[in-house]
Amino acid sequence: MKSIITLMLAALMLLTGSALADERAEMLLAAAVNELGYTATKGGYSKYGEWGGKAYGEWCSEFVSWCVNFADEYYGVSMLDNDYPLQTSCEGGAQWFKERGRYVTVNGGLRGEAEQFYLSDGVCVADRPYVPQPGDLIYIEWYKYNRLDHVGIVEFVTQDADGTYWVHTIEGNNHILGPTPSVVGRYVYRLDDPSIRGYGILQEGLVSSALEMGSAGAEVVAFQKALKDLDYYESEPGGKFGKGTVEATKRFQEAQGLEATGEADWQTQKVMTQLLRDRREKAQAEAQARAEQKAQEKLESVKAALASNWFGEFDPYDEKAAWDRLTADVTVLDVDQKERVFLSDGPDGKRKTYDAHRGFFYGESVAVKVLEKRDGWAKIEAYNDYDELEQGWVREGRLKTVHPNQEYGIIVDKMTQRLYIYKEGKLLTTLLCSTGITTGSNEEYNETASGEFFLCSATGGFWSGNLYCDQAIRFNGGDLLHMVPAVYYGDKVGVNADGTGDFSICERALGKRASHGCVRVQRKENEDGYNHQWIWKTMRGKKNVKIIIWDDDGRRLPETEKSAAVYYNPEGGKMYHALERCPSVRSAYLPLTGITYADLLRYPFTELTPCSACSAPERPEVVSSWNSLIDKAYEELGMTP
Repeated sequence: MKSIITLMLAALMLLTGSALADERAEMLLAAAVNELGYTATKGGYSKYGEWGGKAYGEWCSEFVSWCVNFADEYYGVSMLDNDYPLQTSCEGGAQWFKERGRYVTVNGGLRGEAEQFYLSDGVCVADRPYVPQPGDLIYIEWYKYNRLDHVGIVEFVTQDADGTYWVHTIEGNNHILGPTPSVVGRYVYRLDDPSIRGYGILQEGLVSSALEMGSAGAEVVAFQKALKDLDYYESEPGGKFGKGTVEATKRFQEAQGLEATGEADWQTQKVMTQLLRDRREKAQAEAQARAEQKAQEKLESVKAALASNWFGEFDPYDEKAAWDRLTADVTVLDVDQKERVFLSDGPDGKRKTYDAHRGFFYGESVAVKVLEKRDGWAKIEAYNDYDELEQGWVREGRLKTVHPNQEYGIIVDKMTQRLYIYKEGKLLTTLLCSTGITTGSNEEYNETASGEFFLCSATGGFWSGNLYCDQAIRFNGGDLLHMVPAVYYGDKVGVNADGTGDFSICERALGKRASHGCVRVQRKENEDGYNHQWIWKTMRGKKNVKIIIWDDDGRRLPETEKSAAVYYNPEGGKMYHALERCPSVRSAYLPLTGITYADLLRYPFTELTPCSACSAPERPEVVSSWNSLIDKAYEELGMTP
């Protein structure tokens, strides 16, 4: 199928003389060209009708939407219900375009449709007929019942020497011009053919019509949505231009220095369209700039991580690779787990630094790499308390090799904020966790140090301010693996009827960075029946269980299909979700509204953040910016990914 579509698209470009201006049109037309010649059965069955829910029904609308859907799946885009409607009727499709201000009425339109003007200069469409573009949908009235009867796809437009324009289309189920049984075929119309009533277009802000008190319909809905997006209208767009819309229009006109008539004339709508375009472009540019700046700030640490080869790419579901790393022997400092061994600048015993959090490694729970040996000294490397790769010299006799536990192992992935438990080479389960937060005044100190460690002592519960952290197991000096904390308030023993603290606050943060350096683990059992209590009961008595804190520096973020569904709450929701019924959202707002992953790049979805509770994927511009940074780091280091 791919080769056929590629050839068809190439032929299409040759036919039109040049590549189509809009990639969306190219993709839709490639799918439509590939369907040419398809014939319905004598009984009226079509695959397009079946796809739309009525196998033996009329299928011109379904053919168009089927082609859009096919292009989405084939090219990995999301045009359906964004660029084109999911239509099962011509009227419904035209209405969809009208509500978005993307419907051009031609040849007088249907009775009752208002005369339109071009927003660029106010010229009436009737005085300067619209010439459709490839990828536009053409809407036709055959039977003079004041309704739309047919729809097709504009393939291209030609012009004769005398100036006559001809509209070339691809259509399915054309009863008037086509054969019986119905087929997918090519058709040609004069631009002024009286049966053409309008076009659904890709271009935004091209045309509109004057609106005033008493106006009603899809155009009013589009205008009210625009007012609402610009914060001048609070009600839900209902399609009736009443007093509320008049007053909102006046407020907008006054703010823009226009005559406050309360009528949506050409000048008012032109200014509004430009403001919306500017706001949308600014929001999208700001989102991209934030992602790029955040990534750029990490360039040096990424290069250090890549050069050291501590971690690199990681797939926790590659059980063999994970288990090999978890059971490989490690070198540690042969002193107590909490004792600090201070590093020297060289093999001379001179202390490297007196910084409170640099220049030392903890004892037997922390794995170090031996880089060099000289005159009884060893140069070693590991991550310090600030999660920086640090090197220094110690006496060679202070090192020893440890053989890890061969039954259990744990990996904490700082990129996904997930904890993976392995037993004898098999991945048992995955739990939500929270490592150290990387924002705020103590961001350096709060970052959970990366590296390889051993679970070395079960310390139990402890207080951190008003947080009670239970079932803690030490793994790196002062860093602990513990159950998600409970919050207590004031002098109260507890906040719940049973005297327990409030877990909800810290539990909502699971799946993202939130701790002061320790690793918080979920309290509630997952679907496999595991939680932190299981870790506490199972591993607190085990010796040398290795825990890997897997850094995110130097690793590519996973990419998500553009057409993948994500969900949000249009009633003021700040996040997007992977699940339509995300458990973190109050039931009153369920089910959530679906959009595609690609929609996150569009205003007004540019401010939504991913929900950690349902493992929503990272924002697309964050993924692309970060992965570009990884490529840049490899390039600057002269390394191959």
